Amino acid sequence: MAKKTCNKLLIIGCGGHAKVITDIAKSLDIEEFYYHDRDLSHNKFLGKDVIHEEIKNYDDYFFVALGDNFLREKVTRNFQKRNPKSKNKTLIHPSSIVSKNCTIGDGSVIMPLCVVNSSSQIGKGVIVNTRSSLDHDNSLLNYSSIAPGVVTGGNVKIGRRSVISIGAVIKNNIEIGSDSIIGASSFVNKNIPDRCLVYGTPAKIIRDINIIDD
Repeated sequence: MAKKTCNKLLIIGCGGHAKVITDIAKSLDIEEFYYHDRDLSHNKFLGKDVIHEEIKNYDDYFFVALGDNFLREKVTRNFQKRNPKSKNKTLIHPSSIVSKNCTIGDGSVIMPLCVVNSSSQIGKGVIVNTRSSLDHDNSLLNYSSIAPGVVTGGNVKIGRRSVISIGAVIKNNIEIGSDSIIGASSFVNKNIPDRCLVYGTPAKIIRDINIIDD
């Protein structure tokens, strides 16, 4: 059976991230868009009427365009429970260079002008933002995010839902735990445990992050 072509895309979220996702999808020749947001203040988005009511029995492609890692995971999980036949679209901008030896999970996005080198593994719902560079054998676990201009060396592991902020640099062979935040322009040269706020050059642990599990 031939693989289903993505001709239309339901985008969940109506913020700046959704605008970028729309542009990336258009660069991949997707022409038909729908927008869903529970926030009633969003009546129109990019010239389209916003769907506010809960969506059920949807069986086509969707993308959760929410920058918050925890919220993106929660919304994706709940949407797929209500719509088990839906397909979470992966988006890679054509200007980016992605090794054929990489794996990229459902619902992830590689934004313009990125480099993802050989044998890297990108999980589900991951954001690799504009002009980021990931060297060989990186591992980005589900729902983590890389901000614009981040650079990682080889064999870097980034845990689930962790945030690497704008312009940060991560030395090779470094492991960052889950649910941690690396501050903007930081240089990370040692392993970072789970649930830590870290920043500086070199980066230091500032405090623990308290998370109330859903």
